[in-house]
Amino acid sequence: MTLTVEHLKNALIYDPDTGKFVWNTRPSRAVKAGDVAGCVEKRIGYVTIGIKGRIYKAHRLAWLYVYGQWPKGLIDHINGDKADNRIANLRDVFADGNSQNVRKPNSRNKSGFMGVIWFQNKWRASMSVNGKSKWLGDYNTPEEAHQVYLEAKRKYHVACTI
Repeated sequence: MTLTVEHLKNALIYDPDTGKFVWNTRPSRAVKAGDVAGCVEKRIGYVTIGIKGRIYKAHRLAWLYVYGQWPKGLIDHINGDKADNRIANLRDVFADGNSQNVRKPNSRNKSGFMGVIWFQNKWRASMSVNGKSKWLGDYNTPEEAHQVYLEAKRKYHVACTI
């Protein structure tokens, strides 16, 4: 059974200015009405809340609570903080828009900068645009290459908020 906005509002109270949920009812013996709901999942960084035996991500619940419907796509945290569930920090985007807002290089990146690799004795800036690799230039320092990458990211990735 899908969680409805009515059931959500019966169970929880959401503060859109803080992004926090508190229990409206007593869901268990260990928890009482007024207690903060949810916890940050260390592995993924999102706040999750268990309701009626099912785990939900708090940012998706916030969207349902405020707009009365589940998001059509993914919920992106505009400032990059996965635990900041203020409604002003959330937007409904599709997967490509969500990935355009990534703020940290992946774990295999050896330069320490997004969009930058060491290539033929220079620091190369490149990115993907519409599924195709785009070369942005070769530079003497990784910082220079990263700055060019950020400028291009803002130009070509419309969902980017960096």
